Amino acid sequence: MVNEKNESVFGDGIAELLEEIAKCHSILKAAENLRMSYRYALHRITLAEERLGQLLVVRVRGGAMGGGSSEVTDFGLDLVKSYRNAQAKLDVELKKML
Repeated sequence: MVNEKNESVFGDGIAELLEEIAKCHSILKAAENLRMSYRYALHRITLAEERLGQLLVVRVRGGAMGGGSSEVTDFGLDLVKSYRNAQAKLDVELKKML
């Protein structure tokens, strides 16, 4: 998915990252599970949020002892759901063509 400036905004990578954050409530844990660095995961989220003009993840910092958490926003969850539904419909149509 691209925005009006033709910049990549949303795709499989960010959808998978948001799905993983929703499961484990942690950007760090999601990044580890997807074998990417925390810094890269955070960059992907921040870039998508800037380009969409909407928050995808609410982050609560832990203190010196850790304990932070991350939650995917309702907008983020709806976006992933819509994206996955569109993918499924496209797959059906492509299979009809083959």
